[in-house]
Amino acid sequence: MSELSVNRSTKAIEFAHNLTLLNRVNRIRSLLVIFYFAPLIVYLPVAIFMGFITNVTAASLDAIIIVPIIGYCAWQACYRYRDIMAILVISILGANQLLLWVISPYENRLFHDFKVLTKCFWIHLVLFVIVGTAALINLKVNMTYHKLETCDGFPHFNERFFDQEMDRHQYGIKDPYQQKVDNFQRTASDEMSDIVLPDSIPNSGSSGTMDEI
Repeated sequence: MSELSVNRSTKAIEFAHNLTLLNRVNRIRSLLVIFYFAPLIVYLPVAIFMGFITNVTAASLDAIIIVPIIGYCAWQACYRYRDIMAILVISILGANQLLLWVISPYENRLFHDFKVLTKCFWIHLVLFVIVGTAALINLKVNMTYHKLETCDGFPHFNERFFDQEMDRHQYGIKDPYQQKVDNFQRTASDEMSDIVLPDSIPNSGSSGTMDEI
């Protein structure tokens, strides 16, 4: 078996493995969308409703501010593969969880001592666990995706596409002999352009001869 055949066989196995990893990344990313946004969609109206019926606006304001920020960071982490956004999701949720824990003892105890902030604290804790876990998984998925980006054949991992890219790349690179020929032709062309031909040839000699005749 020739060396070329061995290399192509090895490359085909590598492409198949990388394509499997890429498909797995896409499947996990589709699931992450659910684990990211389903808890956020549930938490926002629940917090607003409980804050409205108990006249505790802190719960509503907290949800109105936090949910869009977390949603945007989650979208960037999941669809743009930005690791820093996944880290921000965990950090912001953790800080907000701590904030709810601090302010919950000072809430207005209306509506038969409903303690809306305390209930929001526990609901937010469930949100934190689900979305935070999704962010951690997102980080791992992004690491795999970034490694695949550096591999040959990304994102198709198909031999035909890879051969086309290699051919296109090789055709754009000239061999040293061809480069010397092009440089010589370019230099010769520049030298010829520097030569200035006279506009007209003096004919005084011929004119004098004609006068003598």
